[in-house]
Amino acid sequence: MFGAWLTPWRFAGVVALLIAVCFPAVILGLNAFVYGDMGQFAYPAAFFHRESFWRGEIPLWNPLNSCGIPFLAQWNTLTCYPPSLFYLVFPMPWSFDVFCLAHILLAAMGMYFLAHRWTNNRFAGAVAGIVFGFNGLTWQAIMWPHFLAALAWMPWFLLAMEKAWKTGGRALIPAVLAGAMQMLSGGAEVIIQTWLLLGAMWALQFFRGNIPRSKLIYRMFAVGLLVAGLSAIQIFPFLDLLGHSQRTSTYGSGAMDEIGAMSPAGIFNYFVPLFQCVRNPQGIFVQIEQSWVSSYYVGIGGVALGLFGLWRVRDRRVWFLGGVVVFSLLMALGEHGYLYKVMKALLPVLGFIRFSVKFVALTTFAIPLLAAFGVSWLYATPAESWRREWKMAGGLALALAGIMAGVLVFARLHPVDGESFGALGGNVAVRVMVIGLILGCIAFSRRTVDLKLQRVLPVVILALLWFDVFTHTSNLSPTAPRVVLKADVNRAFFGWDHQMEAGVSRALESQDSFWKMFSTGLSDPDTDTYFRRRALPLDMNLLDHVAKFDGFYSLDLKQHVEVFKRVFFTTNDAPKLKDFAGISHVSNPTNVFDWVARDSFLPIVTAGQKPVFVADPEALGAIFSGAFEPRRTVYLPPEAADKVRATEAPNAKITSVQFSSQRVEIQTESGSAAMVTIAQTFYHPWHAYVDGQRTPLWRANYAFQALEVPAGKHQVRLVYEDVMFFWGVAVSLLTGIGCAIAWFWRGRRSVAQ
Repeated sequence: MFGAWLTPWRFAGVVALLIAVCFPAVILGLNAFVYGDMGQFAYPAAFFHRESFWRGEIPLWNPLNSCGIPFLAQWNTLTCYPPSLFYLVFPMPWSFDVFCLAHILLAAMGMYFLAHRWTNNRFAGAVAGIVFGFNGLTWQAIMWPHFLAALAWMPWFLLAMEKAWKTGGRALIPAVLAGAMQMLSGGAEVIIQTWLLLGAMWALQFFRGNIPRSKLIYRMFAVGLLVAGLSAIQIFPFLDLLGHSQRTSTYGSGAMDEIGAMSPAGIFNYFVPLFQCVRNPQGIFVQIEQSWVSSYYVGIGGVALGLFGLWRVRDRRVWFLGGVVVFSLLMALGEHGYLYKVMKALLPVLGFIRFSVKFVALTTFAIPLLAAFGVSWLYATPAESWRREWKMAGGLALALAGIMAGVLVFARLHPVDGESFGALGGNVAVRVMVIGLILGCIAFSRRTVDLKLQRVLPVVILALLWFDVFTHTSNLSPTAPRVVLKADVNRAFFGWDHQMEAGVSRALESQDSFWKMFSTGLSDPDTDTYFRRRALPLDMNLLDHVAKFDGFYSLDLKQHVEVFKRVFFTTNDAPKLKDFAGISHVSNPTNVFDWVARDSFLPIVTAGQKPVFVADPEALGAIFSGAFEPRRTVYLPPEAADKVRATEAPNAKITSVQFSSQRVEIQTESGSAAMVTIAQTFYHPWHAYVDGQRTPLWRANYAFQALEVPAGKHQVRLVYEDVMFFWGVAVSLLTGIGCAIAWFWRGRRSVAQ
């Protein structure tokens, strides 16, 4: 059989070689990925995680962003994902980048095994593996390691689930492990889509009745329950944070859907990848009507083979995959596709997804499998029928060339600002050439009997599929010399010493700096990253151990989000709030890459304020008013009025403060009962103790913290105690032990039988 020599190890070698060709400087440790969310979120988060690891801490709380924010509970920080141990142990950024590239290999291998099972053809499996491992979405997902990891585990989970449904018993455990690995990756949108796909596959199995329905129900339920149990360490704190966050089931609606949905014209990017795309300041081609992903192109070869498989192969799996593609694209269109609105009404959980275009993940998953069926059909066709099949394949190729030509003509007649017709035309020419070469190689391989060519041609076809994606646009994952990510370069450059450390003071970007970092950039990744680091946008402050007023996370605490919006979306300069929040440095109004010191900021911990009891709207308005006196007044919720006895205590003092990631030690002294106010974001796992006795910790000044201390000298201790995390640890451990027992018990029963 053609390509049968492509065993798993040999195919893994091909994929590894192609990865090395794409990113040689990264693998050698000379360069690091820096573009977009990689440099401004993923790598800083991994850096913070690694430092916590070497301090012997579980990173439950991050005191350096957003005046303090839950970290592990974010889910997409990969904190509980077992393979993260690789970059925790080995030097960064090399280890983190290799961790990401390894998931491309994992994705390709998982799809290889799944397609091989479905087609019983190793070359078809290899084609599917290359298309799934190398495409626009997977390639750009390097800057979202959690998303890439979830995508990589998707075929492995489906592969294991199919066996679990059919055989049950011990086969349930690999399915549980694969599902838990994907769950712990934190790629929530891919996880939701995976379970939607699984649900549809399970329903088809249920109605076909080939497997006893009672067993099918039990096996699906058991795997789901055990996956949730193994993942409880992450799921429990995540759900707790989700309930206190800004995200609701309507989060992805309205204006968010407008910038996060695929435009109707975006479907043609599967044929002409640069159609209605313009270069952004970093030199990357991006679509003009959606802002999440620059490319989801899977290659014209993959599309052609997939369409051929859908056309010619009479198989329920092929029809199912075709339905998945249609569903995926309609969902990706958001409100433009109508189906999205219906599905959100039926499954409100979908409303938590910020960008509906993320549903292209299902298309990215389905097309490689369809391509595998197309390849398998072509090579299984008897010699007497080959000419007819070849004519059909050639006709399909000509139809695709016609579509590309039509898109090119449309682009010429209806140009959009910034679109390069020359680049578009050159791109179409290369795609036409690639599809012709792929089909030519397939035809030649059917005719030749030369054994050497029979071994070389499969690799040539795989290389063409890879080359198609490699050349379809500018580099989707730019790199820069690793030195640009060196820790504490800003501290050294600005001479900050201990300023803006956790518990000391904070930095605050100006509105001009904040928005400029979103809308501008430099084409040279080295220079761009260097200047971005100077401006401390998003989470880049973590690389300099700088505490900052804001941050960039998928889940923010509700009250802090409201404060953030007023700071960055209104004209209120809020100097009193800045004082209270300990803002010691702000962006230079004439140079966003420079910082200006403020001398009116207060310590993070203060004491003696008079409590004023008001509802949330009044408290939010008060802290932004010019009358706010953070040294003298603290705003508490009305329910505290019957429990707080302190009044203004001007002689109250904070004699010492020791601040760490998840613990604050405070020494107070006062002649009467007094309030102690902490300019740290309020979240319920924080608990306060006065001289070892638990005392209420109140949400103060709308989004921050305060507690009452009696007269005299006292030791105050604030501790982050995430009960949901510890419950999750217990459930995950018990589930893991249960799975291990079941594995060995079922193994012994099999031997005995």
